[in-house]
Amino acid sequence: MTLRANPARLLVHQIASENARDAVRLARSLDGPGAQARGDQLTRAALSVSSNIAEACGRGTIREFRQFLLYARGSAQELVSQLGVAKGAHPAQRGKIAQLQTRTVLVLKMLRRLSDRPPSDR
Repeated sequence: MTLRANPARLLVHQIASENARDAVRLARSLDGPGAQARGDQLTRAALSVSSNIAEACGRGTIREFRQFLLYARGSAQELVSQLGVAKGAHPAQRGKIAQLQTRTVLVLKMLRRLSDRPPSDR
């Protein structure tokens, strides 16, 4: 069965992309010892979520689609972890970080649902 999916039409990709943009902004605002390394890791994890969703859509089969959604889920879990560290290290940014965490959890739920019910082949 051939898969036809357009990442721009997937709400989960739109939210993950918005999260990535906000994570980049957050990473730029971090300060103190180790902030650059934390910011880089946070950015990589966030970008990886949306990138893996897009790559899943570029695959030809449902099996490959689901595999790349698993990669996206792994990156989203990494992002949740990085945000937890950032929240403790940068209390002034708690509000922004909490918002990113909430959206990342939403992305995780949406990825699960999308994996269970991939786009049709029509």
